[in-house]
Order: sequence, then structure tokens, then C-alpha cells
Amino acid sequence: MHEPTPSTFPMLLGQRVRRYGDRVFLPRRRAQDPSPITFDRLLADVDALAAALLDLGIGRGDRVGLIAENRYEWLLIDQALASIGAIDVPRGSDTTPTELEFILRHSGCRAAFAEDDGVAAELLAMKDGLPQLEHVFVMQDETRVDGATALGVLLRRGEDLRARAAGALDAAREAVQPDDLLTIVYTSGTTAEPKGVMLTHRNVLSNVRVVTDVLSIDERDVFLSVLPAWHVYERIMDYLALAAGSQLAYTDRRRIKEDLAEVRPTVFAAVPRIWEMLHDGVVNHSRKLEGLGGRLLRRSLALSRAVGARRAGALQRLEHALLDRVVLRKVRSQFGGRLRLCVSGGGALPRHIDETLLGMGLPIRNGYGLTETSPVAAVRLPHQTEPGHIGPPLPETRIEARREDGTPCAVGETGVLWIRGPQVMRGYYENPTRTAAVLTQDGWFNSGDLGHVDADGNLWITGRAKDTIVLAGGENVEPEPLETLIKTSPFVEQAVVVGQDQKTLGVLLVPMKEALEQEVPAAEWDERDGVLRGRAVEALMRRELDRMMTRENGCRAVERIGALRVLSEPMTPENGLLTQTLKVRRHVVAERYGDVIARMFDRHVT
Repeated sequence: MHEPTPSTFPMLLGQRVRRYGDRVFLPRRRAQDPSPITFDRLLADVDALAAALLDLGIGRGDRVGLIAENRYEWLLIDQALASIGAIDVPRGSDTTPTELEFILRHSGCRAAFAEDDGVAAELLAMKDGLPQLEHVFVMQDETRVDGATALGVLLRRGEDLRARAAGALDAAREAVQPDDLLTIVYTSGTTAEPKGVMLTHRNVLSNVRVVTDVLSIDERDVFLSVLPAWHVYERIMDYLALAAGSQLAYTDRRRIKEDLAEVRPTVFAAVPRIWEMLHDGVVNHSRKLEGLGGRLLRRSLALSRAVGARRAGALQRLEHALLDRVVLRKVRSQFGGRLRLCVSGGGALPRHIDETLLGMGLPIRNGYGLTETSPVAAVRLPHQTEPGHIGPPLPETRIEARREDGTPCAVGETGVLWIRGPQVMRGYYENPTRTAAVLTQDGWFNSGDLGHVDADGNLWITGRAKDTIVLAGGENVEPEPLETLIKTSPFVEQAVVVGQDQKTLGVLLVPMKEALEQEVPAAEWDERDGVLRGRAVEALMRRELDRMMTRENGCRAVERIGALRVLSEPMTPENGLLTQTLKVRRHVVAERYGDVIARMFDRHVT
């Protein structure tokens, strides 16, 4: 059994290092750097950096930007700041200069750590608009940027200071209190205006403690980390590994399949889009595979979905069990063969993906939460193998579905989800108006998500209240469930339903190009201005929509898709249409494709 989780990060790190010492915590410093880091090394570097920062006058309550991607240095800086009571303000290195300047100015950062020289130069170019920014540090051994200081220089300086500063370090660690701010995380996400979510040591470590117990995480686990470290979902996974004495290996989206096989993790957390890509990779491989092997794999996947959905009869279950030994075991080996926790969070996992992965023998665990809840509020428990639901709220956490008038919904009735628990944020930094709009005096947080709680106490998510589309006839439509259904088509990779104030719904589709080309040769695609206008492509997609958007699949008449456009390029974080956790940024899509959407409805005849 691991020791109880302390209530501050300086206490946690000291306690875990005493227990695990020379055990390897990080087998690699970053995705493609195999240098291992032990628990002892982490604490030594944390103390050196903390000493250097204290010597510069940075201490308890100061805000410090952390603009970087996953790597050892990210965790090192995060823990060094926490150990002296400073507050990190993290963001990805690809954040636009305008947004980055707003975040650093609004939070009042006195210093900022940059991923590399390029990011450091951007920060220094902003200094006229950032009067409080005194220091820019680069997460490298050396830097060529005038006005910036390399992390390597800070660490060497701190090593020299550490013996003389031991008393100051001890005093700084002891001064940190559970209700001190750990971090301010700005979440523009799918909305336009960034909000600074204030999370305390107590908020985050209460979540670490409960999730560790609920999911039985211990020192034997190996985590594979792919999501951006500045996002609280990934951050909590890294903290879980630290608290349990587990191993944590970094990867990136280009290396996921390779590292699943190489690292052989026991725990892998990802957003729904990554699970979709992994699922689709197996499905597409099955379509290309010829002969008996292809037929067996395709049959195995079809049976897996039936078994995962709990629709399989006795003979199907028997056939599935036989194919599991012959076929599915080989598929699981491509995921490393040791996964005991496959966590999906940060959005709704499409039902067909959930069912198929469960049937394939991958222990998928839907989780639910927000940055404002540090982040986990509910998770499907290890013994729960039913698809669709999220599981119950965490211990010490309450979740209620409420109607517009604030009264509680009945069992199974959909409403806005309200959350209360020790992980709920303190509020939005320097934004009392927006804080008051979502957080009550007695600690209830309005998530803005729509869902219900079933008779067994399990949570179901159906969409976002602010994403609701109101048609011209006054009908309310939740786009996310429709998009999830549309993406069950083998020809659709991404879908965004639109139609605010229109007579009918429309949809922007990104095709699964390999599958599309098997049905419609690329010569017939007619790509112009970012849209595939070929009649054969549109006809295929129309048939797919008509096949899926039926009453039998739970669609109302008003939810029929009246107009469609097929986009030639996927939506990605790089082109700004997805967040770093691969959620659609609806306002950006609406702006980028405004003309396409307008023409789509102008030409549509009801």
C-alpha cells in the first residue's frame, strides 16, 4: 500500500522520494530522449531550481508562465514552483502571441519559462505590454536569445546555492498551505475568451488521492503520456504516477502506436479523438487485409461490438471467445498487451468506439470532468463493463442534473450538471462576474454540460448547454450526439453539425479519405476552395446520412440533416479548428467556414 496523499506538493514530493529514491520515475526525458530520471534526481533538480528562483526574489504567491510541451523539464519547473509556493500559469508553446500576451498580462506573471529560443524571443517581443514580466527563462542548457536565461544556468546556479539556501528552502516548503494556489489554467477551449481557473494544492491532491484509490493505481503501473502537460487532464495523470511511485513515459501523437508496443503501458489516458484514431486504424487494416486473415479480423470486430454492447447471443459470445484467442489477442498486443486502464476523457467517447473497444478486451474507462474540477468528477469503475455511461461520481463528490429553474431533475431526466466536491476550483482569476455566474456560495459549480443520472447512480453526458442549436422553428437540438452518430460511418472522420436559426440542420463533414477513395475515385472529387464538390462524393455522404439519421437510431424528425458540405482538409490543433485536446472549436469553425455554411443553407431547399 502507498502512503496517504499529503495535502501539498512539497510534502508529496519529499515523501515519495524518501520511499522510492533511486527508482526510475521517467524512463525518458521527452518523447525521443531516452535519458532516465529517478525520483532522487527529480528532487535534487527541484531543490536546485527552487533555490535559484528564491535567489531571484520569486516566491510564494508569484505567478510564473510555463509555455511548453510535455518533457521532464515541464514537470521539474512545475514542482519547483509548487515547492516555494509560486503559482504556475501553463500554456502550450503553439499558443498565439495575442492569447499568450493576454494570459501573461492578466495573470500578472513576474517570470515565464519558454519551450525554446523561438518562444523566448516571442515573449521578449511582448515585454512592452507586460510590465510585470521581469524574467524570461528558456528550457534548454544554453540560449542564444539576448535577455533570456537558460534553465541549465539556473540549475547550475541553484546547485551552488542549495547548501547555503537549505534553511530558506525548508522555510518556503513549510510555508505552503493546502489552500494556496497551485496553478492558474486559462481555458479558452471551445469558447473565445480565456478564463483563468484557480486550482489549489488541496483541489488537485484531493483528486489525486481519490482517483488513485478508485482505480487502484500503484507502483507497478506504467503510464504513457501523450496529451499536453498544461491541460489538467494530462497533468492529473502525471501526478497520479508521481504519487503512486509508478513510471511515466512521454510520447507524442506521431509515435503513439509505436510507443504503445514499445513501452507496454498498463495505463494510457487519451481524448476520444485518439481512441477513435486507434480504433479506425484497426478497422481500416481489417478492410485492406485480404484472405482468411482479413475475414477473421472483420468478423472479430463485428462480434466485439455486439459483445461490448451486450447484444450478443450465446452462439455469438462463443464464436467471439474463440476468435479472441486466435485474432483479438494479436490486436491487443499492438497496444502493448498489458493495458489494464484505458482512460477516455475530455469529451464524449462515441458509443460504437466504446462498445468495440470493450468487446476487443481493452478495459476502456470513461471519465468526466473539467478544468474547474481538477479535473475528475466521475469515472466508470473497473468492474463496470457497460458502454455509454461515465460511471458514478467520485467519492466525496456530488453531481446533480438540474432544470432551468434550478430544481433537481428526476432520475433519467436530462438537465444541466452541477458539481460539488473538494476538487471544485476557487474561481476564475480576477473575474468575479464570471465566477459568480457558475459558482454558488455553498460550492456548487455549474458545468454547463447536459446529462442525467440513471437509477444505478451512473452519469450520462448528452452535450453542452451552450452548444445547443436553436432552429428557426424554436426546436432545440444538441449537436454532439448527432455528430457521434454520424462518425459511425466508415466514410466520415469528423463532423460538425450547424444550423443556428435555420429551418433545418446542416453538417460539415471531413471524409475518411482512404475509405472514400475505395468507393469514389479521387478523380471524381472536384476539390475547390477547401470543399469536395464532386456529385459522387456528395451522393455517397447523403446516403450515409440518410442511413444513420433514423428514428431507429434515436433521431427525431427535426434532427434530420438537410444540407451538407464535405471539407477537403481535416480539423486539427495546428489549423486552429481543434483544441489541444482535440475538441472542435465551434466558434472558429463557424468563422472559418462562414461563407461555406451560408451558401450551404442558401442553396438548400426544404
